[in-house]
Amino acid sequence: MIRYALLAMVSLTLLAGCKKSSETPVPSGPPHTFIMYMVADNNLWRYQRANVEMAMEAVAAGLPDNVRVLVYFDGQKDFMSEKQTTLSEIVVRDGQVIENELMNYGDQDSADPAVMQTVLKDAARFAPADTYGITLAAHGTGWFPPELVDVMNQRMPGMQPFVPEHDLRRPDDALTRAFGPDGDNYMTIGALAEGLTAIPFDYVIFDACFMASVETFYALRDVAPYIMTSPAEIMGNGIPYNKVLPVLADNRYTVEERLASAVNRIVDYYTGQPYPSAAFVTVRTDKLAALADAAKAVYAVAGEPDIDAIQPLEVIPTNHAFFDLEDYMRNITQNGDGNAQAAFDAFDRALDETIVAENHTVQIYSALGVWGGGFFDADRVCGISSYIPREELPVTRAAWLETEWAQQVYGA
Repeated sequence: MIRYALLAMVSLTLLAGCKKSSETPVPSGPPHTFIMYMVADNNLWRYQRANVEMAMEAVAAGLPDNVRVLVYFDGQKDFMSEKQTTLSEIVVRDGQVIENELMNYGDQDSADPAVMQTVLKDAARFAPADTYGITLAAHGTGWFPPELVDVMNQRMPGMQPFVPEHDLRRPDDALTRAFGPDGDNYMTIGALAEGLTAIPFDYVIFDACFMASVETFYALRDVAPYIMTSPAEIMGNGIPYNKVLPVLADNRYTVEERLASAVNRIVDYYTGQPYPSAAFVTVRTDKLAALADAAKAVYAVAGEPDIDAIQPLEVIPTNHAFFDLEDYMRNITQNGDGNAQAAFDAFDRALDETIVAENHTVQIYSALGVWGGGFFDADRVCGISSYIPREELPVTRAAWLETEWAQQVYGA
């Protein structure tokens, strides 16, 4: 963990000495506001401060004049300070890059959708724009509601306690980041969808683990035209904003093209790191309805899944929680008749239409599991995960059946 913590110890004093680049910037375009929503009242605060410093580096190097970078940070800002909850703008002043504080909120729950809406409206008031983008940085567990993150103490009525169906907890020293918590409070996907409706986003980025699940994407399909995130765990360093922000700000290209480039920038960055692990995807949310229709047609003719043969996206030793969506659909149709194959082919075409860009390293690291983390082969990774409902896992199956995705596609 030390190798990652060192990054977070780069001081704002050092960054204040960064001079703005004399290189000719990209020409200005319509106003573009990028918001960093950092839920850091948890063990990720050091990494998230490092992410802010990466963004400061990008601003110091020179972004187009139409781009403004705002940071909402809820957590400690250094080892000596108390928790702060502020909204700031990264600006260049007198040739130096600084965080200019716009609002100080005091103590509040950043995992509350009403709080998120207030913050986002404040950001839009300070930096009105034609294009809005946001990155949400925290721990993330995909579609899983907070009560299923640790089911160690759950039991079925009249039965003895059972082994957790999917233990998604990470140890405090885990190298990966998982949305929430603010203290002990997590935000459900439904609450997140509500919070993000405050302003009209053109793209949403999750710097949090497992958020590229088809269940999550479907629940957030009306939030923004594009979503970029990871189907697996993200290493503690998070997204390298010093490399990604210049791409997102380059108005010579469409938002879709910028997000596709950002996917590759992230994976290229991690390929050269001590833990070479990354998987990222950008999706078009307007294609998710057609994807759901295609998945429903697959389930109508599907056989039983061979769980052990499907690409997992973590190393939970007992029961995997996240599987590759394409490999799952392929598995449950491969032994079927011509109708099953036709249904899979149609699904695959819909998936291609949904995915703008995907990239991943040859292996992916996971910190989950009783015996600690490890790498696994990423042979069949499309960039989107899915849960696989199983009768022997009744608590999680019941929760999954309540998701919008399951209700749309699964004839349970």
